[in-house]
Amino acid sequence: MIYKQIKYFLITIFLIGITPVFYFLGAYQSELDSIQFQRQNAAKHQINYSQKEVYSIASQLGTSLKLLSDNRVLLQFIQKPSLKNRELLESLWALTVTNYSYISQVRFIGVDGKEISRINEDNNKATVTPSNELQDKSNRDYFIYAQTLKANTLGFFGIDLEIEHGKIVIPPKPSLRIFTPIEIDNERKGYLFFNLDIYEIVARVEASLEAGYQLEFINEEGYYLASQDKYKTLGHLISERDSYNVLIETPELWRKMKTQNVGEFYDNQFFYSFSKIKLDGDVGSSSLYLILTSDNSLEITNLDHKLTFIIYESIMAMIFIITISIVIARYIAKHRTTSLESQLALAALNGMSAIVITDKNNRIIKVNEEFTRLSGWREEDVIGRTPSMFQSGKHNKDFYSVMWQTIQSEGLWEGEIINKRKDGNLLTKILRIQAICNHDSKKEYFIASFFDITERKELENRLRELSEKDSLTQCWNRRRFECELSNIIANDSFPKEIESSCLAIIDIDYFKRINDKYGHDIGDKVITEVGRILGEESRHNDFVARIGGEEFAIILPNTQLQEAEIILNRLRIAVNLYIDIKVTISGGITDICNSREASYKRADLALYESKTAGRDQISCFSSDEMAQIA
Repeated sequence: MIYKQIKYFLITIFLIGITPVFYFLGAYQSELDSIQFQRQNAAKHQINYSQKEVYSIASQLGTSLKLLSDNRVLLQFIQKPSLKNRELLESLWALTVTNYSYISQVRFIGVDGKEISRINEDNNKATVTPSNELQDKSNRDYFIYAQTLKANTLGFFGIDLEIEHGKIVIPPKPSLRIFTPIEIDNERKGYLFFNLDIYEIVARVEASLEAGYQLEFINEEGYYLASQDKYKTLGHLISERDSYNVLIETPELWRKMKTQNVGEFYDNQFFYSFSKIKLDGDVGSSSLYLILTSDNSLEITNLDHKLTFIIYESIMAMIFIITISIVIARYIAKHRTTSLESQLALAALNGMSAIVITDKNNRIIKVNEEFTRLSGWREEDVIGRTPSMFQSGKHNKDFYSVMWQTIQSEGLWEGEIINKRKDGNLLTKILRIQAICNHDSKKEYFIASFFDITERKELENRLRELSEKDSLTQCWNRRRFECELSNIIANDSFPKEIESSCLAIIDIDYFKRINDKYGHDIGDKVITEVGRILGEESRHNDFVARIGGEEFAIILPNTQLQEAEIILNRLRIAVNLYIDIKVTISGGITDICNSREASYKRADLALYESKTAGRDQISCFSSDEMAQIA
């Protein structure tokens, strides 16, 4: 009987226990595969992000280079290389290298290969290179290549060493150069260059990666272009380092890199993820590899813990197989699902973007650390409140109405918006709001994610303002004047019953005599002084522009013609009182109608009337008078 009991017991254990054995063996292998899969996905995400970051940096720098090459300040310096124009150009370049820490040099090189102007960046400080230290780069390979570019094209040149006065910079400093030709009236005047610090770019990309990853740049021969270990870089240029090569160190990895542009590879010690990138200009390109390296044992502690847990479960299951096997199985499934969802939610919430989550009543229920860093608001400050607390007043009600109509109809809105930080400063950002619906398709939550573009917008506005200002008087230039006049006409309704806007054209009397008698320097000073007086003595909402040599224009919004005449006479008297040399001005005023050309013509006729009547006076010519003549 005992023998049979033992026999049946063994058979029963075998029959009942075979399923748990296969289950736990499968769970063991599944856990190994899951860990490997998660590691591969994390590495793919990191390499993709690194690649996008490099392309983003290249795109930003290309855009900035083209903006600077088309900037009026550079063109003014080329046409008139005065000390003032040089200082204005160099201050603009200094602002650029300050905003982009990975720009180590900004240079303007003439068609003969000699440096004309140069800004260096070192330790976040921009310095101007003295004229006696400017160098001849006509024999450098990148300058020879630049001469082959056509107008308005962008060129990249591969990474190589910095050379100053014919000698390699010590310690060696690898640089990537981008450049574009500068032409005026189809005549080439030189080339604008950016030298990019590869170590700074690597540091910028690595700073945004998760801990445990090391980023390296590799050229197409397998040599290190940039790495945390700077002593193994540039083996193709420095003979003492030629043994530092992926082909020599990890030949299997190198063979895989040469057969595919993106992939992963791992050995007993390290896990590698790589991607081949190509920096394209308008002509030509520069190719290199990005390699992310991580310790292959990063998950070992977690792996041992999970495997021990599986073994413990298998023992408990064999002991209590009949009574609690179903409970344990359900617990495992629920635990793994909840754990995975929690990890995914935490990774998404603490990602690169700032995140605000609101409920269906648009009350804030969760924010992440990046939101606190960018806005200054802590989670306890905003929980239970609505996002309207961040409004800056820069957008009207129609803007927010359209935003929420889009979210309600499409479930998604994305755009640029200006909000307010906790300290009152403005925050310009790219905002994305997505609605989350329940199983009945009703909106339960709203997730808003954004990233800060304040510095980029400030630089764009600064460059735009420099392109719209007259370099001599610092008044607005003719292009900006024409835009402002068009906006006045487009935004106003005609005919007007209450308020109107006026246009005045002002000309310096006998300006040719001033130039002939005192010289062009005094003439420029007179123009500058007149522009200053017009700007200071006019009202804060009046628009003052220099539209010609000695000719100015003023737009007076919401101003009747009689009031405008009083204001212009006050400006005329101010010029007579404050100018060093006896100078008078004449002006013509008209009310602005729905035609820019007609308004300008009437103001010009009024100016002509002031000139023919003896100068030093203001004349008016209204649209009603013009209609009577017609």
